[in-house]
Order: sequence, then C-alpha cells, then structure tokens
Amino acid sequence: MAFVAGLIATLFLAGYFRGCRVKALVAITGAGLVLPVLVAFTSFVYPADPEARMWAAIAIPVSYLWGMTAAGLGYGVAAL
Repeated sequence: MAFVAGLIATLFLAGYFRGCRVKALVAITGAGLVLPVLVAFTSFVYPADPEARMWAAIAIPVSYLWGMTAAGLGYGVAAL
C-alpha cells in the first residue's frame, strides 16, 4: 500500500513541478526520488519487515526506476 501511495505521490509531484515550470530533467529526477526515500525509510529507519532490509540493496534502485517512470508519466500527463 505504501508503494502505491508513493507512486501516486510521485505522479502528483511531477505534475506540480510541471505547473511550476521546473525543467523536465530536474522535475523528473526530483520527483523520482520520492519512492526510493520511502523504501529506504521503511527498510532502515522503520524496520517493520526484516526481509525488507535484506532486499533493500535491490529494492531501492528498482524503486528509483519505477519512481522515474511514474514521474515521467506525471510530467507528460500534466502537459495535456
């Protein structure tokens, strides 16, 4: 559930950056950082699931990929 909420937050943040006329590279990269920060927070700061900490080395880069994808989509949709 937190992962989906992070993706939705990334979409809206990228759209907000588009509305504020932030350059695409900065907006997508910045908004794409929401999801890896969320994953790192849940696996290291608030270790609710011990397996999340074990898989963090893979999950954080993969979540950045998904975050960048969601941010690019949000940035593009905001242009419509």
